[in-house]
Amino acid sequence: MDWIFNLLFSFTASYFFAVVFDAPKKLFLPAGIVGAAGWMMGQTFGIVFDLPLVMVNFIGAFTLGIMSHIMARVYKEPSTIFLTPGIIPFVPGGMAYDATSSIILSDYFGAVNIIMEVIISAGSIAVGILFAEQFASLFIGKRRLLFNKNR
Repeated sequence: MDWIFNLLFSFTASYFFAVVFDAPKKLFLPAGIVGAAGWMMGQTFGIVFDLPLVMVNFIGAFTLGIMSHIMARVYKEPSTIFLTPGIIPFVPGGMAYDATSSIILSDYFGAVNIIMEVIISAGSIAVGILFAEQFASLFIGKRRLLFNKNR
């Protein structure tokens, strides 16, 4: 049952952030699908292989980046239209709230631990997107160069 809720909420978050970011109406559904697929891929790998949050976020962000580039080629739109709403489910906002709450409650040691976790999590998301960008530039964007006989 949790799997269905994760799928539904990640799709809904990505879909409605595509609305908020004023994407073209025909791209609301693909943006929601890309965001949900990236989130679910990370969560699935995390559960199956018992990975830490850093790796879960990296795998999800990498999947999201690759799917954004594929959808950008399919719909002939910029990949950021799919990437920006899709990254919303990965944002560690709950952990940042917990860190702020710990600071207000004068639990500075706990706040530092949570803040470090937020920074590492955000960094893994950024690195996953960076790797996806490089992967896409090597393999997806230059498809003609890989299969061209006249190099």
